[in-house]
Amino acid sequence: MTDEKKVDHIHPESQQTRQIGLVAMKAGCLTFLVAGVAIIIGLWLDARLGTGPRWTLILLVASAPLAFIGVYALLRRALRRIRETREAGDNGNNDEAV
Repeated sequence: MTDEKKVDHIHPESQQTRQIGLVAMKAGCLTFLVAGVAIIIGLWLDARLGTGPRWTLILLVASAPLAFIGVYALLRRALRRIRETREAGDNGNNDEAV
């Protein structure tokens, strides 16, 4: 049995739960990546300028809104994709009951 056939047999709610879990994981990774880059650049600047933790803290605080915007965009795309998938599934199951 191929992977495509396995996906067809997954219950829609469990597939949606999996998608939401993956979105949460992506959001966490994005936040970690943005903060990590800010810390690395801040430590490099502090070492070059001899300013102690000043630039590290400034860049870390400044990275928070960037991470928030990135996570917000990621969530909007994911929710739009989930909504489109749900609407496509609902349109395909519109058998009128008599």
